[in-house]
Amino acid sequence: MRSKLKIVNGWAKAVRNKYKLHEVWERFGTKLEGHIRYYGVSFNIRGIKRFVHSAIKILFKWLNRRSQKRSFTWEKFEQFMQEFPPPKIKIWHALF
Repeated sequence: MRSKLKIVNGWAKAVRNKYKLHEVWERFGTKLEGHIRYYGVSFNIRGIKRFVHSAIKILFKWLNRRSQKRSFTWEKFEQFMQEFPPPKIKIWHALF
């Protein structure tokens, strides 16, 4: 999981200024959905939730470093996520 989060960190750092916020969030959601679908097997829901939460925190960190001042507070970012929610976490492959 640590190596995947390092990849997320590098990606978020690279695209934070290249695209507008909604484009970054849309691409991020697509990447999260792919991760959820690949690792969404029975008995792995806790690990997926942990990964998604950590990845969102990483993106929040890099989005706040786009200018000289903070773009978001965590509360404002949570409101943004309510309006544009991340992909749903669910089991895609039952192993039993």
